[in-house]
Amino acid sequence: MKSPNGQNQLEASFGLVPIADQAGVLQFLLIQHRAGHWGFPKGHAEPGETPLQTACREFEEETGIRDYQVSDHPPLLEVYRFVKKQKNIEKTVTYFIAWVQSMQVTPQAAEIRSYLWLPYEAALAQLNFPQSQQVLRQVQQTLELG
Repeated sequence: MKSPNGQNQLEASFGLVPIADQAGVLQFLLIQHRAGHWGFPKGHAEPGETPLQTACREFEEETGIRDYQVSDHPPLLEVYRFVKKQKNIEKTVTYFIAWVQSMQVTPQAAEIRSYLWLPYEAALAQLNFPQSQQVLRQVQQTLELG
């Protein structure tokens, strides 16, 4: 079902792809959302927030992690469509790469079922959606290129 103007309803979220370097092995933080799927921490902007401010706030709220540094690499986009309440939603998620110093996670119970720190191949296998897997592949390629 299209919106009254015939277009898909657009929705935007912002998040981080958290990475920790453990003795030279990169570990990626995945969270299991309340809906059951595995992905990266993300959420919607509050009035007046920039995309990066939203991504950082959501990450801190969902994981309790405060000790991290956002990379200066360009953000990555995840785009997908779904139906919610009989409306076609086109969602864009902008992800920033973040280097995490502490792997101690305090999950936000209202939003997060579980979490895992995984190396690249295991993280790729754990992600439920092809779009999220593509984001992780892009992160890996970005890191390999320097």
